Amino acid sequence: MTRSQVLTIAEVVAATKLPTSTLRFYEREGLITSVARDGAGRRVYDPDILARLAVVELGKLAGFTISEVSGCLDRDTGMPGPGWRELAAAKLTELEERIAEAERARQVLVHALECPGAFAECPEFRDSVRAQVSAMRARDTAR
Repeated sequence: MTRSQVLTIAEVVAATKLPTSTLRFYEREGLITSVARDGAGRRVYDPDILARLAVVELGKLAGFTISEVSGCLDRDTGMPGPGWRELAAAKLTELEERIAEAERARQVLVHALECPGAFAECPEFRDSVRAQVSAMRARDTAR
């Protein structure tokens, strides 16, 4: 490979804003691989490293653990491999639940900022607290 066909670790860091420690961790976990080392001993990567890292980061954003991401990636391409759909379906359900929870929290904060009275005494806030207690109980029984 010629120099123009590879990226140094510094170039990957600059392009992704990921710290070198994260890249090294991902390499240890088998999520990415460096193709060689340059004359100065620095890791160099194929240009597809950016797409591979984007897939890993998207998986993390969706709530996948590093182990789960690693388990569903094709080692050769760095893209989702066989069996990813089952895990993705479960993660989608979890993600939708987290989005719903975040939206409820957002609504409470919006109301808190707009509430003209004492927020702790606000009936809408107290309804939100009761709803959260119910959600916590339901979550506990679902485990």
